[in-house]
Amino acid sequence: MSPGTPRPKSGQSMLLDIAPSSANSAVAPVSAWASSEQTLETLSGLAPHTLLTHADLYPRICVRDPYYALKDVTVMGEGEVVARIPVQQDPDAEAGPIGLGEAGRHLAILGSCASALMSPKDGQHFYLACGARGQWLRPEPMARATDLLWGLAKAEFTGRRSATAHTLLSLPDGTPFFRLEVDYNVLSAAAFTRLFGEARVDMRREPRRDDGMQRTPEEWAKLRQNPYSKPLALRDWRPDGESLSATLGPVTAEMCKGHFALHPVMPVAVVASGMTRVATTLLRRLEGAPWARCMAKDVRLKADTLAYAGQTVTFGAVRSAHDGDAHTFTCQASVGERVVAELDVTYIRVD
Repeated sequence: MSPGTPRPKSGQSMLLDIAPSSANSAVAPVSAWASSEQTLETLSGLAPHTLLTHADLYPRICVRDPYYALKDVTVMGEGEVVARIPVQQDPDAEAGPIGLGEAGRHLAILGSCASALMSPKDGQHFYLACGARGQWLRPEPMARATDLLWGLAKAEFTGRRSATAHTLLSLPDGTPFFRLEVDYNVLSAAAFTRLFGEARVDMRREPRRDDGMQRTPEEWAKLRQNPYSKPLALRDWRPDGESLSATLGPVTAEMCKGHFALHPVMPVAVVASGMTRVATTLLRRLEGAPWARCMAKDVRLKADTLAYAGQTVTFGAVRSAHDGDAHTFTCQASVGERVVAELDVTYIRVD
């Protein structure tokens, strides 16, 4: 957006107003933005260009690092935030600057930050992603991004306990390439505990050490690891015609680090990454080309329940349609007979 151009207030036009890093950007450098020295008491009514710190956001959205990896989250308007987004994982079979699962992870978190600005009640809330609809905007294959991407989110509360965020992911130069709309069930800390209970936490599986000086070098190294920087360790791969499945688990609290403290559950975006991994692996198998790369075109996600630490998750994909280089997959993640999430995604083979 050039200097002097009015910034769109809402809707689809707002989504195209991603802040580019080029010299003609109307957005000032981060160093010039207003930053609070103390934790903000409320997130409502903040002035544009207010920088939100970890201390402002972590207690309100109930996730933290390493699951949270956003940088320079900044208020742009009512319920609207912009942030820089790193690429932490190799996209592997996906020929884009970032993998679909990781893109969903960062944008869903950014959407929860935007939703927190619009929350009718301040304080601690859990934003449970229950649905998403995405569209890849660039048809050509692209290399993995080496610089920070741009993310933009605008959110609104659609009910007393529900919110929707319209998000956009752009290249470092401001070129949009992925749009995602995320729906959330929004629960207060008390409501979340009533529904899911602290009994879900099995501290015997993940010993807690209060005295840092007593940790061994191996324990410190484990704490510094980011489980979201590498693909899920899927096993028991089982091909069957035009379907493929694999398992993960038992899930450990380490795999859920930074996501819903005291309630270690697999993030929905990570569950989605397991489904996309199985789908792209199946595409390569059906094409007889283990080197093939593909690009997502359209994606639709539905998540009804959660996968907890201690449980084993099965990921499955079935090719439901095939037209030339386009492969459409119906995917599912389940714990036993209980379906955790479902995903419909179309991939286009590009090489």
